[in-house]
Formats: sequence, C-alpha cells, structure tokens
Amino acid sequence: MSNYNDSYYKPGFGVTIGSKWTRVIMILIIVNVTIFIIQLLFSTISSQWGASIMGVSSDADGVVHHVVGPDRFTTLFWLYQPLAIGKLWLWQFVTYMFLHSVSDPWHIIFNMLVLWMFGSEVEKAMGTRRFLTMYFTAGIFAGIFGCMFTPDNPILGASGAIFAVEIAFAMFYPNATIIFFVFPIKAKYLVMIFAGITVFNCLMPTGGNVAHFAHLGGLLYGFLFIRYEPRFSNFIISRQNQQKEKEYRKEEEVRTAVDALLDKVNRTGMKSLTRRERNFLKNASKRYRKMHDK
Repeated sequence: MSNYNDSYYKPGFGVTIGSKWTRVIMILIIVNVTIFIIQLLFSTISSQWGASIMGVSSDADGVVHHVVGPDRFTTLFWLYQPLAIGKLWLWQFVTYMFLHSVSDPWHIIFNMLVLWMFGSEVEKAMGTRRFLTMYFTAGIFAGIFGCMFTPDNPILGASGAIFAVEIAFAMFYPNATIIFFVFPIKAKYLVMIFAGITVFNCLMPTGGNVAHFAHLGGLLYGFLFIRYEPRFSNFIISRQNQQKEKEYRKEEEVRTAVDALLDKVNRTGMKSLTRRERNFLKNASKRYRKMHDK
C-alpha cells in the first residue's frame, strides 16, 4: 500500500531503535510475513512479480468491470469497497492490513522495517493494550478513509496502521534524531515531510497503486488517538467510578433499610411487617444471594 525510504534511527536518549523489539512487534511481523508467503503460494509464478493489481477497468463501450485480485486468497481478504460494503465482507477492513503486494516485495519489506524500527518504542510508551488498540483501529480507519475517497481501488497493506505508529513515535519522541538516507533529521520534522508528501499526493494524484488516502487516514487517526485517547479513557474511567459510587450508595441505603426492618421484626415479630416491607426483604435477600454467587 505504500513505499517507505530506508532509514536508520538513533534516539536522543541513547537506545537503538529495533535493538530490543517487543514480543508484540515480533508477532505482528511474523504474521505479516507468513501471510505474504501464503499469498505467494496462491499466486502463479507469472503473476507474483509482474501482475498489476487494478480495481476496475472499462471496455470500449464504457462498461465498468470489476477486476479480481492476482489470486482468490487476495481477493477474499484485501479491502475492496464493492466487496466489503456491497457484499458485506466486513472482515476485509481488518484482514487487508495483513496483505501486501505480491508484485512488489519492497512493499512488505519497507512496512515491516518501519514497524520494527518504531513500533517497540511506541508500544513501550503506550503500553501493549493501548498500542494494539491504536494499531488495529488506525488500520480500520485508514481503510474506511481510503474507501471513502477511492471506492473503486482495492487496498492492501499495513501502511495505514504504520503511519499511525510513525506519527505516534514523533509525538512521544519529537526530538529523536533519525538518519534519513545520509541526513540526520528530527522525528517531528520527518513525519511533517511524510505528511506533506501524503497530502500533496492526495490533492494532486499521480496514478499508481499507492493508497495515499489510506496513508492520510492513518496519520490523522494516529495524531487524534495520541492527542485525545487519554482524555476519553479518563472520561470513561470517571463515569465508571461514578457508577460504582452510585451503586455503593444504593447498596448502603438498602442495607440500612434491611437493618431497620430486621430490628422491627426482633421487637414486634414478622407479622408486624406490611406486605410491602416483606416484599422488600424478600427482594433484598435475592439480590444478596445473587451478588455472592458471582
């Protein structure tokens, strides 16, 4: 889905990027490479390195024909809007990010290289759960974004999610120095360059099979996630705490009422309770047993 320039990163705080990759990053790379091998097995020798993956074509009469992928496996799992939406193949919004172009091996090489370089540091900064949440939701959002602007072009590749990882890295370590080709550049400026190129390619498309709008979607989502997800999480936690406090107060009120009724029974006997009071005790007893059976 995208092509990256090879780069080497040496953070300002003295840890070499990729030197201690996490288990999650290792698993993501292994899964991507394994699925790429499966794609190659499903593709014929002639289509592996030469087939052009196109979304639609038109005949002499202007009739549009949908063109399938290089093999059935790819067609089933890449993201193609007429299939994902038209036939409700909704799994494609997730599976497409594990597929890569079999006609261009550099596609998966650069994607996995960038994931290896930046992913571990971003995961360490965010925590595994938040990192995986951002990675997969960014991929889904990038796919939706791409389908909105280029609905007739199939999308495949992890680039949308990896663009989110890149911008997350730049937001966590903006002054980290990256050797881009032979030029040292700070992470925040490198991401600005990538973002500028992506926006330019979206506004002035030059053709080709690069899903620029999916890249832009990944960048936007990554920025918004890092900027606002903590606030959203804190809001959810606050609401949960408020609900727990409300339930606790209610339990205290029920317990106080039950104690008062039990005191009444001890003084004047069960017959002194009204029907409403007896039903209240009965329901409170059921609720107590239900809570302790969990």
